[in-house]
Amino acid sequence: MIQQIRNRQGLLIVMIGIGMLGFLVPYDAVMALMGQGTNRDVGEVDGIAITALEYQSELQERRRLGFSGDQLGDEVWNDLTSNIVLGDDFDALGLQVCDEEFQEMLFGSGYSPYMNRAFYSNAENKQFWQQNFGAMLATPQGKSDFMSYKRLIVSKRLREKFDNLVSSGVYTNALEGKYDFVTANNKVNFNYAFKSFNDIDDSEVSVSDADVKSYYRAHKGDDAYEQNTGRTITFARIPLAASAEDAEAIESDLSELKGLWSSSALSDSEFVATANEKAFAATVLKSADVETDLNESTLFNANPGDFVGPYLKKQSYKLARVMEFFSEPDSASCRHILLKAGNPQDAAEMDGLVARADSLKRALRRGASFEDLAERFSEDPGSKTNGGFYDFFTRGRMVKPFEDFCFESKPGSIGAVRTQFGVHLIEVMEHTDAIERVRVAMIERVIVPSAETARNSYSAASEFAIASNSREAFMTASSEAGYATSTADKVLRKATSISGLRNATELVSWAYNAEQGAVSNPILIDKNYVVAHLDMITAQGEPEFSAVEQEMRTAAVKEAKGKLYASKMNAGSLDEIAAAIGSSVKAASNISLKFPTVSAAGAKPEPEVVGRAFAIANGEVSMPIVGENGVWVIAPTSSTEAAEKKDFLSEQTSLLARARGAVTQRISNAMLDAAELTDNRN
Repeated sequence: MIQQIRNRQGLLIVMIGIGMLGFLVPYDAVMALMGQGTNRDVGEVDGIAITALEYQSELQERRRLGFSGDQLGDEVWNDLTSNIVLGDDFDALGLQVCDEEFQEMLFGSGYSPYMNRAFYSNAENKQFWQQNFGAMLATPQGKSDFMSYKRLIVSKRLREKFDNLVSSGVYTNALEGKYDFVTANNKVNFNYAFKSFNDIDDSEVSVSDADVKSYYRAHKGDDAYEQNTGRTITFARIPLAASAEDAEAIESDLSELKGLWSSSALSDSEFVATANEKAFAATVLKSADVETDLNESTLFNANPGDFVGPYLKKQSYKLARVMEFFSEPDSASCRHILLKAGNPQDAAEMDGLVARADSLKRALRRGASFEDLAERFSEDPGSKTNGGFYDFFTRGRMVKPFEDFCFESKPGSIGAVRTQFGVHLIEVMEHTDAIERVRVAMIERVIVPSAETARNSYSAASEFAIASNSREAFMTASSEAGYATSTADKVLRKATSISGLRNATELVSWAYNAEQGAVSNPILIDKNYVVAHLDMITAQGEPEFSAVEQEMRTAAVKEAKGKLYASKMNAGSLDEIAAAIGSSVKAASNISLKFPTVSAAGAKPEPEVVGRAFAIANGEVSMPIVGENGVWVIAPTSSTEAAEKKDFLSEQTSLLARARGAVTQRISNAMLDAAELTDNRN
């Protein structure tokens, strides 16, 4: 082997050089040279390209600001494309958000649906974010973050203003209101003979393959069959789950740690911080939290220094050691005055603020009003308008020095507390009843698959993918291995989840870059290795026959049934027609054009049947009507007209609400379609 390497030393040097180059040259640079990196376009709208760098930069900025979730990528994409398409309209309309409006949205009563959804969803969140926004202005990095939030909030607010203008432009008139009222309140009664399509056996009609293709040619252009660009995928899940051996190994590891812990010279906090590889944070429990847990409930019967565990809870093994028992109120209320610091790390500045707080405290003792002082001196915009009052809150809601004072001081206590925001002059108002608690140091190990288990799962998935060289082989192998399979139809390019897979972006990307009939390599999704078969590729427009063959066959059979029974029900009285089809005459009462569904005659509306009932004379028997649910012959018996009414405001209001609820999204989609939006993110 050494001699062979010597004989090929030139090739060896070349390979080593390529390896070093790959190590030294950034991946993004290589991908950019190939047109696949950050310089590539991930989409285009209105002739303007959106690069991967632009999209990823905005996505990362949102994540840095604390936004997350499966839909964040789509939200960023929608914002980028909408701003391109609507930016000129914003300018032409003179839409803007001035600083005064922005401040009112953050700290006043200015209303913004986005602000309420993203930050101010409830009073607690509003209080937290108002404090947070105020504190950002104290440091250079905070100011930078504040401007990033401002850019996002202003952008969202401009879109809200545009949508409000569009929505306000939608109008319904009295004639539309009258039509809605009349179609809902003009009623007709009729008798009918009816043969449901479901009651007609398929064997009664003969529909050949040629008939189905003929129906396809006649109806492939119908709106009901219009086809969007999509993919049909069948996939199998190969679970990636921890084995019993993995769980036993974790339990054994914690048992070994228990012995080391009991004899360690380290404090509990130091030992746990080392074992968990992160900063120590004691766990505080109250009996109500653990009374139904057989393991953790024993903590309240233990002594300081005692161990509980290792024990299994949900998907983790835990080892706990009792540190101390204590009692504390469950919640507290207070009022405070914030004296904000420009630099909380400046001891001289903080000392000066403490002196100011002491002077305010002396003023309170002389009878000054706390509410008045809070309004005049507090720099907490979230509470100064209500006298600095914070209603009952639990531990974890406020910064630690603030809540420590509130929970550990008696009601009526007043004191100055330093935090990262500045100095707070706090008066403790009330405590709820004290509850016994236990503070424990805890080591936790989540049960996850070991490297060996993961390799075995991937190996099984790879072997399955190799063996599945056709759909038939794919389904056979899935059945033999016991893997669950699912089929996802009409998967769109921008889909992020499909048929039970929450994070399917990589799978969708594969489907849009593979050929029909291809089988994927294993893709890790939601703790499963997924192997997929690309069943079908569909393009925008009229569908291929193979894509809708079954739908067309069903419709052709239905059409044939309609023709057959229309001929059988073409003459005679209602009783004779009903007897001929093995049915009886039934009655429909108080049917309107607005709600043209006949009870006990199928779930689909029958607008043509009800329209005919209004059109023909009472007692007259109609010709057969091929409806949505079956074949009908009807004979109207009576009708009533809507009561006289001159004011249709309620109907107009209802119509307007429905129209406005959908108009902004419809217009936005229409504008993006007109701008020829292309989404290549996958």
